Amino acid sequence: MPCYHQMGDKSSNLLFEADLGAYAGAVLSPVNEDSASLAALMARMRSRRPDFEMVFDPQLYFPQSEQGQLRSWPHFPSDVDTADLGARAWWTSTNDQLAGVVNGLNPHAVCSPTVVPKAFRNDYYSLMVEVGEDLKAKVSGCSVLQSVIISLDDMTTAARAQEVASIISKSSLDRIFLVIVSDINPRRELSEVEGLKGVMRLIRLLEGGDQQVLVGFSSTDMALWKAAGATSCATGKHFNLRRFTRSRFDPPTGGSGQLPYACEESLLALLRASDVVRVQAAGAFSAATLANPYTAQILQSINDVHAWLGLGWRHYLWWFANFEARANRSSVMDALRHADRLWKDFDALPLLMEERNNDGAWVRQWLRALVEF
Repeated sequence: MPCYHQMGDKSSNLLFEADLGAYAGAVLSPVNEDSASLAALMARMRSRRPDFEMVFDPQLYFPQSEQGQLRSWPHFPSDVDTADLGARAWWTSTNDQLAGVVNGLNPHAVCSPTVVPKAFRNDYYSLMVEVGEDLKAKVSGCSVLQSVIISLDDMTTAARAQEVASIISKSSLDRIFLVIVSDINPRRELSEVEGLKGVMRLIRLLEGGDQQVLVGFSSTDMALWKAAGATSCATGKHFNLRRFTRSRFDPPTGGSGQLPYACEESLLALLRASDVVRVQAAGAFSAATLANPYTAQILQSINDVHAWLGLGWRHYLWWFANFEARANRSSVMDALRHADRLWKDFDALPLLMEERNNDGAWVRQWLRALVEF
């Protein structure tokens, strides 16, 4: 199934880009839109693409922090600073308010509400399954996705994926919105092999139990999730929409300090301007980059010393949809092996990237994770 936009600050215009039409839907954010503007966006999108799925995410992950527009929404709990977030009654009341929002907004689907816990214990997952079932009984006209938050660190032990999957499989909801928590900077790639293997095991177990998994907040690591059998993945334009960290919910910066990057499939890497030129000169552009409608515009902008931040977002989003449509275990293995060889060739040249950490080390870790998985 095609991929989804992970909506964030000033992302709505990207839904209407002709060259980004391969996306099947969007995960909507009440952090960045009030109810009126989100309703207007949905109406506009429905008039353009009736089949485009609008998935409402309540985004109560860090409820005690300031989160843009979120506190203006009726489903945001007024007692969040004093509430016992482990009490089922509190979640029942929250679902009452959320159901009212959803029944009025009328999205195609809604993610069950959840929070990032202090500890990822089994009783937390059991409670979240109950919360999902309760919401399902209260909404009408839309489907409910069971939200599942996992910690990358918690997935490092071999049996943990089985334990979590066993609990989640008790849900009658047949779609999962999977969120992976880590303390890795949104700009950096996940590379802890055992944690990656654990996430892949969980995806495979859930999909094997007929629960379709939509992995939220994905980046180029989408390749691993698709190789594991995930039905869909969601991504966004900013780096903080491609990784779930607490900084994802910091107030938007307004664009200051953001740097442009282009996504290169042959290296499974995000490249700065000078590195785009280096890779092109080495003849290492992938077929996907050559086919990307934004590549020529980026090269022209670099040549003319023009800003291309927005083109970089679009270049990445186009690649994500294109690769996601092709990705399976075999194709991802081929892509990782090719990238691993190419990074090794660059080391031998030597061809040094502008950013010290942009060295392809994660590709070998991903390859290990996929082979051992």
